[in-house]
Amino acid sequence: MFSNVMGTVIHRFALRLSSLISFFAALVIFAAPASPRQLAQDSPSTPASAPAAAAFTVPPYPNNTGGLVHFVKDMIALEKAGDQQKLGVYERSLALPFADRWFKSVFGDDLGERMTAISTGMRVDAEAHTGDMLAEQIAEKRTDIEAVRFDDSCNARATPTEYPFLLLRKTKEPLYDVRFIGNSGASIWAYLAYVNGGFRFIGNLQKTEIGVPAAGATGGPAKIKLDPNVVAARAIRRIAPQYPAEARELGLQGTVILHAIIAKDGSVQSLYLNEGQCMLSEAAIDAVKQWRYSPTLVNGSPVVVDTTINVVFTLGLPR
Repeated sequence: MFSNVMGTVIHRFALRLSSLISFFAALVIFAAPASPRQLAQDSPSTPASAPAAAAFTVPPYPNNTGGLVHFVKDMIALEKAGDQQKLGVYERSLALPFADRWFKSVFGDDLGERMTAISTGMRVDAEAHTGDMLAEQIAEKRTDIEAVRFDDSCNARATPTEYPFLLLRKTKEPLYDVRFIGNSGASIWAYLAYVNGGFRFIGNLQKTEIGVPAAGATGGPAKIKLDPNVVAARAIRRIAPQYPAEARELGLQGTVILHAIIAKDGSVQSLYLNEGQCMLSEAAIDAVKQWRYSPTLVNGSPVVVDTTINVVFTLGLPR
């Protein structure tokens, strides 16, 4: 009987010991660190180039036309190589930090607020799709790059739409454009500014889209809008503008578009430039200030006229 009891005790002890051994073995397996292979299998797949792309930053470029040309050429090289990860870093670097503050500091509070709102979509698009724009330039073989820096607004290389916009600056903040040139023609990417150590895209802004009122166009007596051709037919004195000698030497020609307010007596009350190159615009404004029109009558009473005046310059005689 004693042997039977002892046998039972020994059997139960063996079972308990076996259970304890299994428990501790499982605990050790659970606590053991996973192998590198297991970690790789359990973690989400990560592209091998991700660490390198994450570490990539846009190198510094000098604040001059040469620096901007280098900046654009480096982006073109990445587009040609198909390196979308690094190109994406360049695209995101175009973001204008504290855009509202920057626009107000350069163009004043009122215009700055409007420009911030108008340019938002343009700036977001540039941060995501500049590579697409560059691909188009490459496809069209416009890969000769020039950059123009506008310190002074009256720059002979400013286009007729650029000059009126550049005039809106309240401070001497340099702005740039980039010109893609090839056998098929040229295209312009505008505008960029150098902010916080890098080139930032501010938007392809135009004065006529911002809604800047013409000087003297608000307040005062009621005005009526008239077609430019109707107003031109009412001119009784037109002084031909003097073609600037420098403009002739540079071969500049084109149309200057002026927003005009014509007083009740037919005199030109105010002028505001909508479009035109600097050298031609100043000559056009000086001449048109002296123009005179027959009064416009509504129900027998003279009224103020709001209109547009076009002054055309050719390398022959302006008209």
